[in-house]
Amino acid sequence: MEELTKKAMNFLKNIKEKDGVIIVFNNDLDGMCSCTIVKKYLNKLGNDPYIISQPMPPDKNLIRRMQTGVPNKIIFLDMAIDQSATVVKKIKGIADVLIIDHHLIAQDLNSNNVIHFNPRLKDPKIYQSASYLSYKIISKLDSSIEGIEWIGALGAIADYDLSSSQDLIKEAQKKYDLRKLHKAVAILDSQKATRAMTCEQIVGALMAIKDPEKILETQEFMKSYEEIESEKTAILSNAQDQSKTVGNLVLYEISSKFNLRSEISTRLAEKQKDKFVMVYEKVGKKINSSVRNQSKKFNVDKVLKKAMEGLSGQAGGHEAAGGVTIDEKDWNLLIDNILAIIN
Repeated sequence: MEELTKKAMNFLKNIKEKDGVIIVFNNDLDGMCSCTIVKKYLNKLGNDPYIISQPMPPDKNLIRRMQTGVPNKIIFLDMAIDQSATVVKKIKGIADVLIIDHHLIAQDLNSNNVIHFNPRLKDPKIYQSASYLSYKIISKLDSSIEGIEWIGALGAIADYDLSSSQDLIKEAQKKYDLRKLHKAVAILDSQKATRAMTCEQIVGALMAIKDPEKILETQEFMKSYEEIESEKTAILSNAQDQSKTVGNLVLYEISSKFNLRSEISTRLAEKQKDKFVMVYEKVGKKINSSVRNQSKKFNVDKVLKKAMEGLSGQAGGHEAAGGVTIDEKDWNLLIDNILAIIN
């Protein structure tokens, strides 16, 4: 990875003030924090990149949005864009591309003007968040940029698995209360869940905040946080009675005006570490599910992709966490397939 690290660093440090730069980042807190870290560095170079948040897989109109900006540099952060490789193929003719990612590798996209930085290219089992990777790269380029260690720590904490990121966590812990960082993650997540702020606005807030404790002291932030915490408490209080366990599978259907599937599935998985936990919700004619396996007894990404074969929808993630969106008519078939794999 040393050669790829140098290439990623060179890509960033050679960006000029006049370059048209677009950052495309995943619409979760890991994506937002990695975007903030990279944006802080580029701003110091005099460049103010245009930022676009995206789900995975990305929206169908992403290429059009990028082309409208006439970029010559495009940076993907926390995006498994190698699973949507046609996006890169269509844009690498107009711009140089840097990908900083940590998802399971679908294909190596490294080429003449594409730098695909992902530690899994060397070690498929390593898990380091995009925020951690962005912090490591940017801190080597300029160690004087304020706040990037706690912003990197927030993204790493939000991304669930800290096993290979302990050096960053220990560094942040020297200056900040780790419990408060965990609470700051929940508070920022609540801004997205209540739609109080867009992902781009959260990046803007992180750019301006000098101390993570300010997140805990901001009344507007706390209003959304308290609303979300109340909703989560109500949902979790029903989990024991209303969830369904079939062998290694735990199913729990929720209904909320907020998108809380990810946090609820994480909470349930922490209590049932060996179980394959699926928290799902009907959204229109589709069912969206957040999936966890805390112990990594089952590779969530592989199970979901195998179970989805021949079905209409999208699935993916990491070893311990993932998600699936599927047509309602195929939901029972998906569950049957998962049961056949894990039981």
